[in-house]
Amino acid sequence: MKKISILVTALFISIFGLGGCAQKQQAEIRIDPFVPNPAVLQKSGVIVLSDVTDARVDKSVVGKIVKGGKTVTTIYSDQALDKWLADALTKALEVEGCRVVTGIKNDKKIANVKVQIDYLGATFDKSSLTGENLTAKAAATLTIKQGRSKITKRVSIVQSKWAPPFAGEDEIKEYLQETLAALVDEIRENIDIYRF
Repeated sequence: MKKISILVTALFISIFGLGGCAQKQQAEIRIDPFVPNPAVLQKSGVIVLSDVTDARVDKSVVGKIVKGGKTVTTIYSDQALDKWLADALTKALEVEGCRVVTGIKNDKKIANVKVQIDYLGATFDKSSLTGENLTAKAAATLTIKQGRSKITKRVSIVQSKWAPPFAGEDEIKEYLQETLAALVDEIRENIDIYRF
């Protein structure tokens, strides 16, 4: 009888132990605040960041972990990414000497900038043990109006790398952080090109 109870206990421990290793159906991450690189060239002037919007249908979903072609974990962000991007762009422009204000100005010499987040997401394929199994993509539409001139440009970053199969949402968070930082730099460069 004692052997049976020991076997039953061992069975329950192994079942609950394996259950603890099961993939979570959802996970939540928070993107850290953007830290701009020091500016190589100092700029000047004023930029109006009149609007940053998130046009994604599901604004909270930022990634997924898939296995065998099926999503096993959906990754959510617990923050408003339009506010994150507005703060990041402000920091990136100010570090190079620009003054960033909000609200539309009628001064023809000042660039009015609008940014729309079109896509943000990362996919980690746990079925792929070799090759680039983690992909991240970020895309935005940039509109700059200065005087009578207006330009609309789509800016996107797509990157992929290999991640160990035991990696999870922390790996996705770090990679999304890198991808968003690259998107901010790309948007800033386009603002610098088209605002003069």
